[in-house]
Amino acid sequence: MTAAVALNRFGLGARPGEMAAVRPDPRGWLHAQLRPETALPAPMAALPSTLDDLGVFRKWTAELARLARARGMDPATMRSAPTERRRAMDAGAMAGPADKDATVSMRASGPDMSRAGADGLSVEGSFKQVFGPRHARALKARFDVAVATERPFFERLVHFWSNHFVVSGAKPGAIAMPPSFERDAIRPHVTGRFVDMLMASTKHPAMLFYLDNLLSIGPNSALAQEKTPGRSQGFSHPLGGPGEARVGGALNPSLRRRPAQQDFAIPRSIGLNENLAREILELQTLGARGGYEQADVSSLARIITGWTIARPPRVSYARLTLQGRLNGPGLFDFDPDAHEPGAHRLLGVAYAQPGVAQGEAALRALAAHPSTARFIATKLARHFVADDPPPEVVERLASVFLDTDGDLARVCAALVDLPQGQLQPLRKFKTPQEFLVSAARGLPGLEIDATRLQRTLANLGQVVYNPPGPNGWPDVEAEWLGADAVWKRFLWAGEAASAAASGTLAPAALARELLGDTVSAATLQAIERAESPTQGLTLLLASAEFQRR
Repeated sequence: MTAAVALNRFGLGARPGEMAAVRPDPRGWLHAQLRPETALPAPMAALPSTLDDLGVFRKWTAELARLARARGMDPATMRSAPTERRRAMDAGAMAGPADKDATVSMRASGPDMSRAGADGLSVEGSFKQVFGPRHARALKARFDVAVATERPFFERLVHFWSNHFVVSGAKPGAIAMPPSFERDAIRPHVTGRFVDMLMASTKHPAMLFYLDNLLSIGPNSALAQEKTPGRSQGFSHPLGGPGEARVGGALNPSLRRRPAQQDFAIPRSIGLNENLAREILELQTLGARGGYEQADVSSLARIITGWTIARPPRVSYARLTLQGRLNGPGLFDFDPDAHEPGAHRLLGVAYAQPGVAQGEAALRALAAHPSTARFIATKLARHFVADDPPPEVVERLASVFLDTDGDLARVCAALVDLPQGQLQPLRKFKTPQEFLVSAARGLPGLEIDATRLQRTLANLGQVVYNPPGPNGWPDVEAEWLGADAVWKRFLWAGEAASAAASGTLAPAALARELLGDTVSAATLQAIERAESPTQGLTLLLASAEFQRR
């Protein structure tokens, strides 16, 4: 393996001086980064906890319910209303009397959303306007860590797995959740066992909300037996306070024991929600061609009914805070009343374990399945080898995955140890995020503030933490190599070069330092003939060699 491949394909881009330091032992440099992280990078540690993120989510659901009551509507109807109609409803609600308790609680617990809709924004738009800065701060922290890290291979793995187990802030109410999900469910496990990452991601509040498992109720569960035919039930939101459950607006005495408060209610029609189960099978474990059927999706959905977020009075958030349980694992809860009773068959195997153990057993079996090994091996090979990876590489990685019980450090070590012929340089086209990170690593004088970073990524087509769907961002060059996208990169390269250029900077020498033996003679000649350092840097950043890894 060459130093250029180690730094740019497996790492996040070379910094000045790194090529010479890594050249004696590129593989050893990468192997050393497969140790577990001992402490969070400072920018990550400074971000809000998952518990705090859930407080943000509570504000959104509270305001949504308050506005719905003000208009005499079911919150579920309001959530599904067309945008223009919802804006009109919001504005009308603002003109009428406000719900005193809801307004007071909102103001007491965080930024004031009590005027959501007053400026023509929907509740969702107001939420994003108020809490968008949290998202920008987290995005900047992620970027800064990637630029400054001494372990870029490890950091690339964090990004890879965050794009495998996807939670998107594009979903209303979830804008604050992806960063804490990445920190809690992904970072601790990127060099651990796949099953542990699968378990952590499935139990994290962000995933449970993003893929709607909070709404999933077993058809024969205790809760289902309380249903009123044809009506939705206002079961409590997991963050709700004390109160009483209602059905169709009337008190349901049989549910008094359940914590509920309509201010924070998410209406749930009785029945399964298969979203999380489907994505676990299709996108996280077996893959679309992994041998499962629709019946398996339904069965897994039944198995994980009751997987939810801890809520009062079952758990005290004050106690969680005192215990330091502010993040994902400490906030998972199992609700036996929502769980579908009985044994369920998944891929021909019956799971009859009690309670949460049933779902845990199913996830362990999925993590160890040969189809999962092949699916994960294919994605890793596509990311680190080529868009269309050689079958023998996939087979090698899948074999290591199965032989080591999904030990991701050993699977990645097998990647690093692939023969030189299977690790040819410049086989992958950088995503917008990879392009910006590698530019900032290579140009020490380049500073990108949070606003500019967010705007640039959006302009280039990749708003980090906001992938368009649960399948994440594409990992093949055809999705990023359009003429318009390339032109936008060229324009940004000029802006970055203007910001980073100095009279002492020699662009051609920098090209050799950052690209090593992958830079062509033609590219070097063009850079050397540039009329200014700014023009030379622009040509470097826009070159085919820099755009690839």
